[in-house]
Amino acid sequence: MRPSGALVQVFLTRTSSPRLSRTPSTVASLLLFSLTFCTVSALAAPATAALPPETRKELAELQKQLRETTSLLKKNEVEKVREIIDSVEKRVTELAIPEDEKDRSWTTLKTALEKAKYAFPVSFEKEVAPIVKTNCIRCHSEAQASANLRLDTYSAIAKGSRSGPVVFPRVPNRSLLAVKLIHPDDAMRMPQGAAKLKDPEILTVVRWIEQGAGFDGEDRDAPIGDSLVEKKPPVQVAMADGSETVSFRKDIAPMMVNICIGCHSGNNARGDYRFETFEQLLQGGPTGNTIVPGKPDESYLIDLVLRQDPLKMPAGQAQLKLSQAKAFETWVREGAKFDGTDPKAPIRTLVPSDAELEAARLAAMSDADFEKRRIEQAEALWKRVAPRTTAASVTTPDFYLYGTVAEDRLKMLGDAAQAQVTALASKYPLPAGQKPFRGRLIIFVTKDRFDYEEFNTVLMNNRRTPKAISGHVVINASFETAWLAMHDLGDTPSDSSLTAPELLNSLIAQAWVSRDGAALPEWLKQGFGTLEAGLPKDSPWLKALPARATKAMATITDPATLFVDGTFAPDEASDVGYLLVRFLMNQGGRERFQIALDELKKNPSAPAALQQAYGAPTAQLGQLFIRTGL
Repeated sequence: MRPSGALVQVFLTRTSSPRLSRTPSTVASLLLFSLTFCTVSALAAPATAALPPETRKELAELQKQLRETTSLLKKNEVEKVREIIDSVEKRVTELAIPEDEKDRSWTTLKTALEKAKYAFPVSFEKEVAPIVKTNCIRCHSEAQASANLRLDTYSAIAKGSRSGPVVFPRVPNRSLLAVKLIHPDDAMRMPQGAAKLKDPEILTVVRWIEQGAGFDGEDRDAPIGDSLVEKKPPVQVAMADGSETVSFRKDIAPMMVNICIGCHSGNNARGDYRFETFEQLLQGGPTGNTIVPGKPDESYLIDLVLRQDPLKMPAGQAQLKLSQAKAFETWVREGAKFDGTDPKAPIRTLVPSDAELEAARLAAMSDADFEKRRIEQAEALWKRVAPRTTAASVTTPDFYLYGTVAEDRLKMLGDAAQAQVTALASKYPLPAGQKPFRGRLIIFVTKDRFDYEEFNTVLMNNRRTPKAISGHVVINASFETAWLAMHDLGDTPSDSSLTAPELLNSLIAQAWVSRDGAALPEWLKQGFGTLEAGLPKDSPWLKALPARATKAMATITDPATLFVDGTFAPDEASDVGYLLVRFLMNQGGRERFQIALDELKKNPSAPAALQQAYGAPTAQLGQLFIRTGL
């Protein structure tokens, strides 16, 4: 039961906004709109013969049945809706109305039928997952995450890439997962190097996003479509008692993670043998007795890695060392016992990742070594951005300032930065014993606009720098990276930009609120920064802000999207974010706002976190904001 493929264009055109007029998605929308218009026009062509009255009456009755589907869907009576649609569709086929008799009543019924099919809930597991699995996993899995984007689990799809989300629930025209499928440029359209997806498949993805991009599977972290795979019987896991000479956690798991799991994970596991968890390892693959605890001679896996001539596993890689294969054999002989905590958990969790090892190394460093490392980091980053430019430097208790402005200017900004930290600490106290920024926060200050833009070009993957943006922050949870860059715009107030001290205050506040590495929405980070920038009431920039924000929100039709990351362009996030954060502060003060921040650390979905913190859906909060926020 699929709606017409042309309807995807109607939706994309309907949801496009003037601000997106330069994007490929809108170009595609307009092209496809013309196709849809022609299709509808053809359906509406005047009949040349009369439709019998009894047939016209039956069509009206069928249309009445379709109207009932709207209320049934609200009651979640999905199967009844399916029955009605199937029944109407079957009857329309049976009527076999000649082309010259298809009048307005027939066209109206067909339109109602398409709308009912369009509104029918899309199943992620049964409809979307197979499309993504077939067309996208090859390039976007754990083994190969092109553009740092994984699409092999629902959680990965929801998380998006390093550049941000690829799915904005209810906003398909801003969702790259949908937009990339209809890109007019073959080189940019996905899947890359393959034929364009069929319109019904594209429409399925678009409808799923429009309906909220919900999940109807069993495990958000399981490979997509996993719930549709036939489940194997449970296995008996024997726990280690300490008498074993080979440890699964210390000896076997590292081998599996570094050598085996790359081929035996995800939706396209080699040989249909997937063992991302210990239980899956014991369940085996289609060959049967992959591992027989206590009996290595009957275990096919041992045969593959130790006895076959030539050895077949690992395929296409350097073979296991003999000592490693022997350890495998001994582990199986000793009962293939488990010395972890949860046999259902990913085996990878038993083996520290490179990032975890690096975080542990940094945590073990002394404060003095960490501070030395930060200075070296500043010099290395500056060398990448402006290798031919000499920079001055100034050190304060919490900051390391580095840039092309005069040293006296750096000292003045350093004093301002320390004052801002003191102010923030009084409002938003840190846990006892913690410093604001371990190893200090680097503050890069450039005299020229070009040098600032180079930070985006060189260090942020050629990110475009809108004219209204003159600073940004980069920080992560372990403080492995902690710096901000800004263009010194001087101290003269303006309605188009913050002064340098105000911009510095804003950026430090952004660093403060995101110092634990949480993936906060841009509107929240920038809005909080502006709110805590210490702007005077007569600030010309602040006075002009409502007009800029109103313009940015002019095309918003769904209040809930106000809180979705990516709704606003980078140069709009600060203005609208200031009003949104101020609004949230007014709803429950700093305490309630802190609850929202804590929720965002657990769940990067802003709508879900805000509903948990403020006890109301974001659609309701958005409506209240529109009435009172400006």
